[in-house]
Amino acid sequence: MLTPCVITVLITAMAMGLASTTPTPTPTSHILYTRSLRLPNDTYPLGYHLHISSNIHLGDFQFNGNATIDIEIRRSTNEIVLHAKNLTDIEITLRLLDNNKPDSTGELVDDVTHTYDPQGTFLIIHPRENYQAFEAGQRYRLEILYTGLMGTRPKGLYWMAYEEPISNHTTYVAATQSEPTYARLILPCYDEPAFKSNFTIRLTHSSALISVSNMPVQQVQNHGELTTTTFQTTPVVSTYLVAFVISDFDHISETYRNVTQSLYSSPTRKNTGRSALKNAVLTVAALEDYFGVSYSLPKLDHVALKKNQGAAMENWGLITFKEDSILPQDTSNEYRHIKDTLMQNHEISHQWFGNLVSPEWWTYVWLNEGFATYFSYIITDLLYPNQNVMDKFFKDEAEHAYSYSSFLDVRPMTYYVETEQEIMNVFDIISYKRSACVIKMFHHAFHQKTFVSGISRYLKKFQYSVVNELDLFDSLQSALLQDGQFQQQSWTQMVREIMLSWTHSEWLPIVSVIRNYENNTITFRQRSIHSKSEHWWIPLNFATAQSHNFEQTHVEYFMPPMMEHTLSLEELHLQLSGRDWLIVNKQQTGFYHVLYDTDNLHAIARQLQQNHSVIHANNRAALFQDLAPVIERNEIESFEVVLELFKYMEFEENLMPWNQVANTYEFLELNLYGTSSHSLFKQFIRRLVKPTFQRLFRKHEAGEAHMDILAQADIVSMACRADLPECLDYTHRLAHEYIFNKTSLGSEYPDLYAMHDILLCMGLRHQSDEDFRKVMNVLYVTDHDSMYFDDLVYALRCTQNHRHLMHYLNLLLGENSTYSIMNERETLLYLPYVFKSNMAARSVIWHFIENKYKLLSRSPHFVQVFNDICEYVPEHRMSYFQMLRQSIEIYMQQENLKSKVPLIDKNSSRVGKKMRTNEQFLEKFEHQIHNWLLKELPQPDSENIFAASLSVGNGSNRPGSILSTASRMVKSALGVNLSL
Repeated sequence: MLTPCVITVLITAMAMGLASTTPTPTPTSHILYTRSLRLPNDTYPLGYHLHISSNIHLGDFQFNGNATIDIEIRRSTNEIVLHAKNLTDIEITLRLLDNNKPDSTGELVDDVTHTYDPQGTFLIIHPRENYQAFEAGQRYRLEILYTGLMGTRPKGLYWMAYEEPISNHTTYVAATQSEPTYARLILPCYDEPAFKSNFTIRLTHSSALISVSNMPVQQVQNHGELTTTTFQTTPVVSTYLVAFVISDFDHISETYRNVTQSLYSSPTRKNTGRSALKNAVLTVAALEDYFGVSYSLPKLDHVALKKNQGAAMENWGLITFKEDSILPQDTSNEYRHIKDTLMQNHEISHQWFGNLVSPEWWTYVWLNEGFATYFSYIITDLLYPNQNVMDKFFKDEAEHAYSYSSFLDVRPMTYYVETEQEIMNVFDIISYKRSACVIKMFHHAFHQKTFVSGISRYLKKFQYSVVNELDLFDSLQSALLQDGQFQQQSWTQMVREIMLSWTHSEWLPIVSVIRNYENNTITFRQRSIHSKSEHWWIPLNFATAQSHNFEQTHVEYFMPPMMEHTLSLEELHLQLSGRDWLIVNKQQTGFYHVLYDTDNLHAIARQLQQNHSVIHANNRAALFQDLAPVIERNEIESFEVVLELFKYMEFEENLMPWNQVANTYEFLELNLYGTSSHSLFKQFIRRLVKPTFQRLFRKHEAGEAHMDILAQADIVSMACRADLPECLDYTHRLAHEYIFNKTSLGSEYPDLYAMHDILLCMGLRHQSDEDFRKVMNVLYVTDHDSMYFDDLVYALRCTQNHRHLMHYLNLLLGENSTYSIMNERETLLYLPYVFKSNMAARSVIWHFIENKYKLLSRSPHFVQVFNDICEYVPEHRMSYFQMLRQSIEIYMQQENLKSKVPLIDKNSSRVGKKMRTNEQFLEKFEHQIHNWLLKELPQPDSENIFAASLSVGNGSNRPGSILSTASRMVKSALGVNLSL
């Protein structure tokens, strides 16, 4: 049996590889109780001197470190606790400093040892005998010598290799990633954001290499083959922002307003960074001017690396980027250029939000990421007004924020976390996108200038410090109280309460606006998009037929956190006649859905048909976005008003409303599939989409503004699924040129790569037998490991011909398949994806399963896939399902076949679950829709009508393998778990 003394040494050795030269400690209680995962506040780091020595130029990935930390004892204690992880050969020296002799080296303390707590990754310095050794007010100098090992993943100090093809020479580069909890892999430290301190960094490396860190170089000492670079001392900084890079990189530089900015990259790619460097110089100056707060360091470096955590990391004074994010190889790709510029400006914004002012704990990650996300768009829009980047905010940020609660676990913006994994998990859609939308809402509600004044006050008051959300709210309230426009408003004294209703809520509000046309009142109702009981202070503003100033987006009425509130038009200062329209939430600056009574929707529809430009494009888009969940839950009162709203789209040239209409079209096309209204509905959509399709998909004219690629993909998908001949011909031509001539889909438009899969899918929807045979012949002779092969297999799922689909399924899963295209697990995962994304495939798949279940059931994953598909059994096919299920059950019992999950019960509530909403929709609205379409489309459509399919997912990037990307997407989005 091991003694506690031996246990201590072994735990230390196993968890850290500890090989301390200090004597073995006597038994203590330090390792014998469960600690909090948070650092105690008894001690505080006053300053670090860090020296890292590396021979990475030799391919040696071990490094030696010396971390010397001056520590203040703030409360008497028997231990000094800091973080360390995966560090070995620990040697510790502790000296008591004399407060009256600041230059003295201090008195050696020899009655201490150290213990390691692997759960909290704590290195604990404590006396050999347990007593209160460290008194409040004392200062100590702790020197720790240690060894570490660089990894290949961007965590802590890591390495990457650069190959020079001409000389066949390999150069090794070392870089750091400290956020969120990886600084402890580089040095023993107080690795929490609240423990800000000064850092003086020295790096010893090959004289053939250079090094950069957070601060400018102070001194370079040459020792022959090795060089030691010492950097200026940083301002107080959180450990997660400490960074350095050792490399053979070259750089370009520019100095403006006494700030030198440099872009470092491998020498061969140096000149491709000039555009990014120019943008960086403009952005730093713009942020300084916008907030009235100067950039706080003398330099800002941008380093392009082969490997980086995410696209970039905002280290103070030393931003690291994934190489292709800042050094684009295709400079003609305007879509990618704007995305990369926004990403770069996000990281530069962090130099204020997160670096200058830091969160006191990861509870408040949104104070970093939400502000950096939102203001990266604001600043980019100021610098490049012709790029319409705020439209991209709606598509890339707001749309995801509105929809996140439908497919992800939700949490409040302000959310306490503790473990390393929990901390990593809060860097999510809520901290980035939802928070950006809430910040945008109050930027507008509080008057933009007033809000920015409050943010400026916040940055100046708390610079070089840490904050929580209340510090932000109080700064905003101070600015509001000085704003003469809001002096009569009682809510200006309640900013904390208002903001907390948003940062501590999980879901999203829906505001119902019900006009009483007889007594001239409006009733506002709010509820959560989920059934949870949550209420908010909601900033409302109004546009009407008589007063539609959409540019004034400040709050006109704060709806209190109650379920229902009724006000007169006089109290709201509104003038409205019975037939006038009312819009709430101008420009959709507020982060909430708005629903209207049917009469008001008809009034809006009339305005859109008369002159849609009167209503702001953002609100035109919001109408369809807000109605979508109500339509999908069959809660809309009348479907005629939805179709009336659709009618004006024939004249809509702005792509934002099309983005939202595309989602509703997808739902309607799915629900009407197989009904007498289906062909009429597609005829109606062809009329609407044809002008926009023809306008967008012609050769680019000189000077034509860059178009949103994802919006183009929506147009292509909608037009082709509605069987618009021009779209089918267009995509068919591009797909065949790609398949048979290997012609790039980007040959006509530089940005078509962003909807590569959409074009191929739509291009293969309708093929003759001869064309299909030719495509299959190409598939058979194509290298199965190539992206080209993946593209063909993935696109063929979209064909509408039943015989072609059956041939495709046999290729994937038939007797002769041998799973050579995908492995068994991937193929069975892919089956429900084809089922759900192609309506024409559903009957074929049922028939295929009926004929092949004896083969399919030999896979342990088949039953789980079958159970999933059973959710789509319509009522009239229940008897068929029960017979097929019984056949599968009997065969599996006879053959003693096992599956990962039990076969679904024939009476399970899951059976037909996904179809019941569809059946209820048709029962409620199909007759109404059919009659409206007959009136709207008096002349029969002479065009060929094809069967429709669900829309296919569009991607903004060419993935490495579309099939593998689809597999990952389906696993999360469709809830199919085949990883058991």
